[in-house]
Amino acid sequence: MLLRHALLIIVLCVFKSAIVNAQTKEYVFINIWDEYEQPTTLPAPLAPRIFLQPDLNIDAASLQQFKVTYPDYATLNIDNHNQLMRTFGVRQTPYRVIVEDGKVVKREALISPLASPHLEEKKPLQTLSGKSFAINHIDTKYRVLFLSDSLCPFHHLPNCEMRVKQNNELAFASIYPVITIIKPFYVDIQNAFDYQQRFQVQQEIVFDHHNEVFRQFDVHELPYWLVQNQQGQVIYRGNKMPTLPALFH
Repeated sequence: MLLRHALLIIVLCVFKSAIVNAQTKEYVFINIWDEYEQPTTLPAPLAPRIFLQPDLNIDAASLQQFKVTYPDYATLNIDNHNQLMRTFGVRQTPYRVIVEDGKVVKREALISPLASPHLEEKKPLQTLSGKSFAINHIDTKYRVLFLSDSLCPFHHLPNCEMRVKQNNELAFASIYPVITIIKPFYVDIQNAFDYQQRFQVQQEIVFDHHNEVFRQFDVHELPYWLVQNQQGQVIYRGNKMPTLPALFH
């Protein structure tokens, strides 16, 4: 009788543990284009792991090709409309979130092997020409920010060359400043100078050393435009060149 009772307790504990584990999930957000450049060393899983790709510059064929190349990511799916990224407040990749019973109990940025060892050294935002740049302090009535990637042209940045050309035309026609902001992931400031020369960019360029501008405005698509008013408020955002009459003569 005692043996049967003990066995029953063990079975109940195993069943309860299975239920708890089923309610705990580990979401790992990666960007396949970054992984091609330098695969992330993943920590040991803390729960059943779910791989997710941001819904940005991605299609089913590209995702499948990645999974064929990297079988460990066979369960990788696209986070449609970035619903889970927004739900969990994920702003970068690679990143993992542990969820128990629908509640986030742990979140952490996974360190990429390409992360700069000097990232902790805070660098002020400034243009390549040495002028200071403030995210919310604007000296003119309007300001256009063009958020771009110095890896353009690259297969994960469709239409980027066309948008850079459009932005150059916008900068020439606008009576207000048009400033290009370069994403810092996996590149350094020299890449920003190369970008400037490659596309013959005449307007100011800011290398966003610590991803401050991108994080401030929650930008996940590139290239991308923002228009700010003098109070720093965003009055336009999108992947199409702004055509606000107030910007032109």
